[in-house]
Amino acid sequence: MPAQLLRVLASSVLILGLAHPVHSARNYGDEQFRLEHGHDGKDVFWVPTPDAMVMLMLRTAKVTPADIVYDLGAGEGRIPIAAARAFGARAVGIEYSPEVAALARRNVKRAGLEGRVRIVTGDLFVEDFSEATVVTMFLTPVLNRRLRPLLLQMKPGTRIVSHGFHMGDWQPDATIATENAEGFFWIVPAQVAGEWSLRLPGDAAPARLRLQQAYQQVSGTLTSGERSVAVAGRLQGATLQFDYVRPDGTPATVGVAVDGQRLVGRQTHPQASGSVRGERC
Repeated sequence: MPAQLLRVLASSVLILGLAHPVHSARNYGDEQFRLEHGHDGKDVFWVPTPDAMVMLMLRTAKVTPADIVYDLGAGEGRIPIAAARAFGARAVGIEYSPEVAALARRNVKRAGLEGRVRIVTGDLFVEDFSEATVVTMFLTPVLNRRLRPLLLQMKPGTRIVSHGFHMGDWQPDATIATENAEGFFWIVPAQVAGEWSLRLPGDAAPARLRLQQAYQQVSGTLTSGERSVAVAGRLQGATLQFDYVRPDGTPATVGVAVDGQRLVGRQTHPQASGSVRGERC
């Protein structure tokens, strides 16, 4: 496949129910601007996200009226409009092309959603989208990897959905698909790498927890007195769960909420269940 065909950007075509439907199979614009497949933008060409994938992306992210959805590369506004209309969320679309952004604003107005949807003309790497609770995109593998450091700095628990392309070695939490499209879903993990002092039920003294982290995957050691055991676990946003083997040889599971420099949660074990608290060393 030619490399040019992989340089796709979309976040949309017209959401079902817009006042002005598609004029032809290759035109997604209106009486003021004809938006066609392959419209050139910055680093990408515009290609529409299918209706079914738009809805699946938003359902997978479990969008609610409490969410702020940012669509990176908003095209003519379909994803922001769908997030507001079908899920009640507030939504912002960032679109580099001024004429496409203007089309998206007209579509928002036609949909009667000016109070809930905002379209910004700007660069994805310049505009601030840190307030988002959900991020959607249809970019390229190269742009996804460039965005990855910014996305990983977002608040733990932020949901990210990409149509078509992954993010390198950051493995998705889920893969989604419709009849003719594929997508990927991530939850931004908390940062837990380092050393923690951990109070476990049944232990007289704090244990020392040393963690390494590769995105949502966690491993390390738990040291209590002279005894060290391996731990392995996973993050889902700001929730960390890991397993280890207690001195009697039985497995225990620890599940904690990560709150900056603190861990708070519970341990599950037949003889040593109870609260767990920790802090960074």
